[in-house]
Amino acid sequence: MNRNGLKAFTLSALCAAMLPVMQANAAGYQVSEHSAAGLGRAFAGEAAMADDASVVARNPAGMSMIDSTTITLVGSYVVPGIHVEDASGSNSGSKKVAGEAFVPAAYMVMPINDQIAVGFGGFTNFGFGTDYGSSFSRLDKADKSEVTSMNFNTSISYKFNEDLSFGFGVNAVHTEAELTSSTPVAAGSQTLMAMKGDDWSWGWNVGALWQATDATRVGLSYRSEVKNTLEGKVKSDVFNGAPGVGGANWNTKGKVDLTLPAIAELSINHDLTDTVSLQASIQRTFWSSFKRIEFDLANGANIPSVEEHWNDVNRYSVGATWNYSNALTLRAGIARDESPVDDYYRTFRIPDTNRMWYTVGGTYALSDNNTVDFAYGYINGGSEDIYEHNDAPVGKIKNSDAHIFSLQYNYRF
Repeated sequence: MNRNGLKAFTLSALCAAMLPVMQANAAGYQVSEHSAAGLGRAFAGEAAMADDASVVARNPAGMSMIDSTTITLVGSYVVPGIHVEDASGSNSGSKKVAGEAFVPAAYMVMPINDQIAVGFGGFTNFGFGTDYGSSFSRLDKADKSEVTSMNFNTSISYKFNEDLSFGFGVNAVHTEAELTSSTPVAAGSQTLMAMKGDDWSWGWNVGALWQATDATRVGLSYRSEVKNTLEGKVKSDVFNGAPGVGGANWNTKGKVDLTLPAIAELSINHDLTDTVSLQASIQRTFWSSFKRIEFDLANGANIPSVEEHWNDVNRYSVGATWNYSNALTLRAGIARDESPVDDYYRTFRIPDTNRMWYTVGGTYALSDNNTVDFAYGYINGGSEDIYEHNDAPVGKIKNSDAHIFSLQYNYRF
């Protein structure tokens, strides 16, 4: 195996071992933590930047700006503070429903010649987890919910001239989900229904990068939706001996469709001076493809579908980068993240709100070939009522904030 082949094999093995578990902290259940460098400027300008190999995740055309083989490893630690109150049941106290989580990512970009580069990445775009525990009074709506996805992205870029590049990628996406609802009993709770399943699906992404002027660069990227059919086991401790089902416990195979939405991004990077630049992005996530959660059970039992009817939404971000010295670069950013959920469709299972991001970060050069990125982000989600398809609120999101700490290592061969 040649040197480049060994690098690709090593990165693929590393990505396969880094399946993430996380609480989504972008709106909906989107995950944005693709790089520490990007977090430092609230992911502003991502489709127009090529700080490191993480460009694979946002715009494959940006690989044309990487002039030597580069490996990037990222780890982000998320500390959410989502508190939910049940206004209709006996347990009306505020409850923290999301735990701390680690979000990894790994990338490699290899220039083939002056025009062509290839890249590989393992990262996630979507995932969430909530757990209400056995004492919550609305466990029939949401007990434990967890969706994790891992995106294995292979990309190629082509540089037409000094000003224009295009890129294309193919994505193998592995998605796992566990959805549980329960009913409280004297000794704790009984499972109304629990499903655990997974699926492999395919998607694609495309991007363009244009050097509009000596000081201004524009990037445009699009990532396709990914349609999953999660297959696994469904069980219940409550629906024993239901008509047409039989058995001491309700235990059967089942599947549920889950579409991960498409994402489009328009970004700009503008150099104010030799050391200071500004970034901005508009990202649109096409959440309208998430219409319902509908189960198909092998035993023929009819489980009512859960209507979602989410909306397409935008994320607006601006950031700044200051090359303080040859060794140190500093960043800061702010973003507004729109929730796709109308009041009527907001649920305990996915307690979502609009969010504001405030971030800082930087890069320190250990040597000519080794750099380390670091970043911190605070996300403020505020409070919203939970309606669960009712005319009046049945619960409330008391607050929905998060702290993100991200560290990244880059090596250029």
